[in-house]
Amino acid sequence: MNKEQLKEQNRNRTVALFECDYNTFDNHLEFYTALGFEIIYYQKAPYRFASVNKDGIGEFGFHGVKNFKEKGNRGGCYIYVPNIREVFEELKANLKAFYGKIPSKGTPRFSRLNQTAEDWRVNITDPSENMIIIGETFGDSTTLMEAEEERVKALESRFERAYAQAYRFAYSKEDFLAARNTLEVAFHKFDKDFSNAILFKAKVLQADIFVTLGQKHQAKQAIQEAKEVELMPAENESLTEFIERLEEVNEQVNTN
Repeated sequence: MNKEQLKEQNRNRTVALFECDYNTFDNHLEFYTALGFEIIYYQKAPYRFASVNKDGIGEFGFHGVKNFKEKGNRGGCYIYVPNIREVFEELKANLKAFYGKIPSKGTPRFSRLNQTAEDWRVNITDPSENMIIIGETFGDSTTLMEAEEERVKALESRFERAYAQAYRFAYSKEDFLAARNTLEVAFHKFDKDFSNAILFKAKVLQADIFVTLGQKHQAKQAIQEAKEVELMPAENESLTEFIERLEEVNEQVNTN
Protein backbone atom coordinates (compact mmCIF):
# COMPACT_ATOMS: atom_id res chain seq x y z
CA MET A 1 0.00 0.00 0.00
CA ASN A 2 1.52 3.34 -1.07
CA LYS A 3 1.26 6.64 0.83
CA GLU A 4 -1.74 7.88 -1.14
CA GLN A 5 -3.64 4.64 -0.58
CA LEU A 6 -2.78 4.72 3.11
CA LYS A 7 -3.96 8.34 3.34
CA GLU A 8 -7.27 7.39 1.73
CA GLN A 9 -7.61 4.40 4.06
CA ASN A 10 -7.15 6.62 7.12
CA ARG A 11 -9.31 9.55 6.09
CA ASN A 12 -12.20 10.49 8.38
CA ARG A 13 -14.98 8.04 7.54
CA THR A 14 -17.51 5.70 9.12
CA VAL A 15 -17.93 2.03 8.25
CA ALA A 16 -21.28 0.48 9.15
CA LEU A 17 -21.02 -3.10 10.45
CA PHE A 18 -23.91 -5.53 10.01
CA GLU A 19 -24.62 -9.09 11.00
CA CYS A 20 -25.83 -11.52 8.35
CA ASP A 21 -26.70 -15.17 7.99
CA TYR A 22 -23.58 -17.36 8.14
CA ASN A 23 -25.15 -20.02 5.91
CA THR A 24 -26.11 -17.59 3.13
CA PHE A 25 -23.09 -15.29 3.49
CA ASP A 26 -22.05 -15.39 -0.18
CA ASN A 27 -25.62 -14.91 -1.41
CA HIS A 28 -25.82 -11.89 0.91
CA LEU A 29 -22.72 -10.40 -0.71
CA GLU A 30 -24.13 -11.14 -4.15
CA PHE A 31 -27.01 -8.72 -3.51
CA TYR A 32 -24.56 -5.90 -2.82
CA THR A 33 -22.53 -6.69 -5.94
CA ALA A 34 -25.84 -6.62 -7.83
CA LEU A 35 -26.37 -3.08 -6.51
CA GLY A 36 -22.94 -2.13 -7.84
CA PHE A 37 -20.79 -2.47 -4.72
CA GLU A 38 -17.26 -3.88 -4.94
CA ILE A 39 -16.07 -6.56 -2.49
CA ILE A 40 -12.88 -5.12 -0.98
CA TYR A 41 -12.27 -7.68 1.77
CA TYR A 42 -13.34 -11.29 2.18
CA GLN A 43 -12.51 -14.10 4.58
CA LYS A 44 -14.18 -17.43 5.25
CA ALA A 45 -12.19 -18.51 8.34
CA PRO A 46 -11.72 -18.36 11.28
CA TYR A 47 -15.04 -16.48 10.95
CA ARG A 48 -16.92 -15.06 8.02
CA PHE A 49 -16.34 -11.39 7.40
CA ALA A 50 -16.39 -9.18 4.33
CA SER A 51 -16.49 -5.52 3.33
CA VAL A 52 -18.09 -3.89 0.30
CA ASN A 53 -17.71 -0.37 -1.00
CA LYS A 54 -19.33 1.91 -3.54
CA ASP A 55 -18.23 5.41 -4.45
CA GLY A 56 -20.83 7.98 -3.47
CA ILE A 57 -22.39 5.69 -0.85
CA GLY A 58 -19.67 4.23 1.34
CA GLU A 59 -18.37 1.04 2.90
CA PHE A 60 -20.26 -1.69 4.79
CA GLY A 61 -18.81 -4.59 6.75
CA PHE A 62 -20.60 -7.94 7.28
CA HIS A 63 -20.09 -10.57 9.95
CA GLY A 64 -21.58 -14.02 9.44
CA VAL A 65 -23.63 -15.28 12.40
CA LYS A 66 -24.52 -18.94 12.88
CA ASN A 67 -28.17 -19.57 13.79
CA PHE A 68 -28.85 -16.06 12.52
CA LYS A 69 -32.64 -16.45 12.53
CA GLU A 70 -32.59 -17.09 16.28
CA LYS A 71 -29.55 -15.08 17.40
CA GLY A 72 -28.86 -12.46 14.76
CA ASN A 73 -29.53 -8.75 15.01
CA ARG A 74 -30.97 -6.70 12.16
CA GLY A 75 -29.32 -3.33 11.74
CA GLY A 76 -29.59 -0.27 9.59
CA CYS A 77 -28.12 3.09 8.70
CA TYR A 78 -28.98 6.32 6.90
CA ILE A 79 -26.73 7.68 4.15
CA TYR A 80 -27.00 11.31 3.08
CA VAL A 81 -26.36 12.08 -0.59
CA PRO A 82 -26.70 15.32 -2.59
CA ASN A 83 -28.00 13.54 -5.73
CA ILE A 84 -30.57 10.96 -4.67
CA ARG A 85 -32.25 10.67 -8.07
CA GLU A 86 -28.95 9.83 -9.78
CA VAL A 87 -28.05 7.33 -7.06
CA PHE A 88 -31.51 5.75 -7.22
CA GLU A 89 -31.48 5.39 -11.00
CA GLU A 90 -27.99 3.88 -10.99
CA LEU A 91 -28.80 1.32 -8.28
CA LYS A 92 -32.10 0.47 -9.97
CA ALA A 93 -30.37 -0.06 -13.32
CA ASN A 94 -27.71 -2.25 -11.70
CA LEU A 95 -30.34 -4.47 -10.07
CA LYS A 96 -32.32 -4.69 -13.31
CA ALA A 97 -29.21 -5.72 -15.23
CA PHE A 98 -28.24 -8.35 -12.65
CA TYR A 99 -31.61 -9.92 -11.80
CA GLY A 100 -33.66 -9.01 -14.86
CA LYS A 101 -36.17 -7.28 -12.57
CA ILE A 102 -36.32 -5.07 -9.49
CA PRO A 103 -36.79 -6.99 -6.18
CA SER A 104 -39.59 -4.79 -4.83
CA LYS A 105 -41.24 -7.15 -2.35
CA GLY A 106 -40.15 -9.77 0.13
CA THR A 107 -36.46 -9.97 1.09
CA PRO A 108 -34.26 -8.55 -0.30
CA ARG A 109 -36.10 -5.55 -1.70
CA PHE A 110 -35.48 -2.15 -3.22
CA SER A 111 -38.13 0.55 -2.82
CA ARG A 112 -39.25 3.24 -5.18
CA LEU A 113 -37.95 6.76 -4.66
CA ASN A 114 -40.32 8.21 -2.06
CA GLN A 115 -40.87 11.66 -0.64
CA THR A 116 -41.32 12.02 3.12
CA ALA A 117 -41.67 15.12 5.27
CA GLU A 118 -37.90 15.35 5.71
CA ASP A 119 -36.36 13.94 2.52
CA TRP A 120 -36.45 12.05 -0.74
CA ARG A 121 -35.33 8.49 0.01
CA VAL A 122 -34.93 4.95 -1.20
CA ASN A 123 -35.12 2.08 1.29
CA ILE A 124 -32.99 -1.00 0.68
CA THR A 125 -33.56 -4.18 2.70
CA ASP A 126 -30.79 -6.73 2.23
CA PRO A 127 -31.13 -10.55 2.42
CA SER A 128 -30.51 -10.49 6.20
CA GLU A 129 -33.15 -7.76 6.67
CA ASN A 130 -30.69 -4.96 7.41
CA MET A 131 -32.13 -1.67 6.15
CA ILE A 132 -30.09 0.92 4.29
CA ILE A 133 -31.83 4.27 3.77
CA ILE A 134 -30.26 6.58 1.21
CA GLY A 135 -31.73 10.06 1.23
CA GLU A 136 -31.43 13.68 0.17
CA THR A 137 -32.75 15.80 3.00
CA PHE A 138 -34.81 19.00 2.80
CA GLY A 139 -33.21 20.43 5.96
CA ASP A 140 -33.04 19.75 9.70
CA SER A 141 -35.03 16.55 10.22
CA THR A 142 -36.18 17.42 13.76
CA THR A 143 -37.60 20.77 12.65
CA LEU A 144 -39.23 19.26 9.58
CA MET A 145 -40.84 16.42 11.53
CA GLU A 146 -42.17 18.79 14.18
CA ALA A 147 -43.71 20.91 11.43
CA GLU A 148 -45.24 17.80 9.84
CA GLU A 149 -46.73 16.68 13.15
CA GLU A 150 -48.29 20.12 13.63
CA ARG A 151 -49.65 20.05 10.07
CA VAL A 152 -51.26 16.65 10.58
CA LYS A 153 -52.74 17.65 13.96
CA ALA A 154 -54.34 20.71 12.35
CA LEU A 155 -56.13 18.65 9.68
CA GLU A 156 -59.88 18.64 10.14
CA SER A 157 -60.36 15.46 8.14
CA ARG A 158 -59.82 12.33 10.24
CA PHE A 159 -59.39 10.37 7.03
CA GLU A 160 -56.60 12.67 5.89
CA ARG A 161 -54.88 12.29 9.26
CA ALA A 162 -55.08 8.51 8.91
CA TYR A 163 -53.73 8.75 5.36
CA ALA A 164 -50.75 10.78 6.58
CA GLN A 165 -50.03 8.15 9.23
CA ALA A 166 -50.30 5.29 6.73
CA TYR A 167 -48.01 7.12 4.31
CA ARG A 168 -45.39 7.46 7.02
CA PHE A 169 -45.74 3.81 8.04
CA ALA A 170 -45.18 2.75 4.42
CA TYR A 171 -42.43 5.05 3.20
CA SER A 172 -40.57 6.13 6.33
CA LYS A 173 -40.78 2.96 8.44
CA GLU A 174 -41.54 0.30 5.78
CA ASP A 175 -44.18 -1.11 8.11
CA PHE A 176 -46.52 -2.09 5.30
CA LEU A 177 -48.88 -4.15 7.44
CA ALA A 178 -49.49 -1.19 9.75
CA ALA A 179 -49.96 1.06 6.71
CA ARG A 180 -52.45 -1.35 5.15
CA ASN A 181 -54.45 -1.73 8.37
CA THR A 182 -54.49 2.02 9.03
CA LEU A 183 -55.95 2.66 5.58
CA GLU A 184 -58.52 -0.12 5.89
CA VAL A 185 -59.81 1.35 9.15
CA ALA A 186 -59.89 4.83 7.61
CA PHE A 187 -61.92 3.68 4.60
CA HIS A 188 -64.32 1.87 6.94
CA LYS A 189 -64.80 4.57 9.58
CA PHE A 190 -64.37 7.83 7.66
CA ASP A 191 -65.92 6.98 4.31
CA LYS A 192 -67.30 10.48 3.69
CA ASP A 193 -64.54 12.50 5.35
CA PHE A 194 -62.28 13.29 2.37
CA SER A 195 -61.93 15.13 -0.92
CA ASN A 196 -61.55 13.31 -4.22
CA ALA A 197 -57.88 14.35 -4.34
CA ILE A 198 -57.16 12.74 -0.95
CA LEU A 199 -59.20 9.68 -1.92
CA PHE A 200 -57.11 9.28 -5.07
CA LYS A 201 -53.83 9.61 -3.15
CA ALA A 202 -55.04 7.07 -0.57
CA LYS A 203 -56.05 4.56 -3.24
CA VAL A 204 -52.67 4.90 -4.96
CA LEU A 205 -50.95 4.35 -1.61
CA GLN A 206 -53.18 1.37 -0.89
CA ALA A 207 -52.39 -0.19 -4.28
CA ASP A 208 -48.67 0.29 -3.74
CA ILE A 209 -48.89 -1.33 -0.30
CA PHE A 210 -50.82 -4.32 -1.64
CA VAL A 211 -48.20 -4.85 -4.36
CA THR A 212 -45.40 -4.74 -1.81
CA LEU A 213 -47.23 -7.28 0.34
CA GLY A 214 -47.75 -9.55 -2.65
CA GLN A 215 -51.54 -9.15 -2.56
CA LYS A 216 -52.05 -8.90 -6.31
CA HIS A 217 -55.85 -9.23 -6.41
CA GLN A 218 -56.34 -6.49 -3.83
CA ALA A 219 -53.82 -4.30 -5.66
CA LYS A 220 -55.75 -4.60 -8.93
CA GLN A 221 -58.97 -3.64 -7.16
CA ALA A 222 -57.34 -0.59 -5.54
CA ILE A 223 -55.88 0.46 -8.90
CA GLN A 224 -59.30 0.25 -10.54
CA GLU A 225 -60.89 2.24 -7.72
CA ALA A 226 -58.17 4.91 -8.04
CA LYS A 227 -58.86 5.19 -11.78
CA GLU A 228 -62.56 5.70 -11.06
CA VAL A 229 -61.97 8.73 -8.83
CA GLU A 230 -63.13 11.87 -10.66
CA LEU A 231 -60.50 14.61 -10.57
CA MET A 232 -60.71 18.21 -11.74
CA PRO A 233 -58.09 19.45 -14.28
CA ALA A 234 -56.29 21.44 -11.57
CA GLU A 235 -56.20 18.35 -9.34
CA ASN A 236 -54.74 16.28 -12.17
CA GLU A 237 -51.93 18.79 -12.48
CA SER A 238 -51.17 18.85 -8.74
CA LEU A 239 -51.29 15.06 -8.47
CA THR A 240 -48.81 14.31 -11.26
CA GLU A 241 -46.50 12.42 -8.90
CA PHE A 242 -49.34 10.15 -7.72
CA ILE A 243 -50.66 9.60 -11.25
CA GLU A 244 -47.18 8.47 -12.30
CA ARG A 245 -46.94 6.23 -9.25
CA LEU A 246 -50.28 4.62 -10.13
CA GLU A 247 -48.97 3.87 -13.63
CA GLU A 248 -45.83 2.28 -12.12
CA VAL A 249 -47.86 0.14 -9.74
CA ASN A 250 -50.25 -0.90 -12.51
CA GLU A 251 -47.33 -1.90 -14.75
CA GLN A 252 -45.76 -3.88 -11.92
CA VAL A 253 -48.97 -5.78 -11.20
CA ASN A 254 -49.47 -6.69 -14.85
CA THR A 255 -45.87 -7.84 -15.45
CA ASN A 256 -45.46 -10.02 -12.31
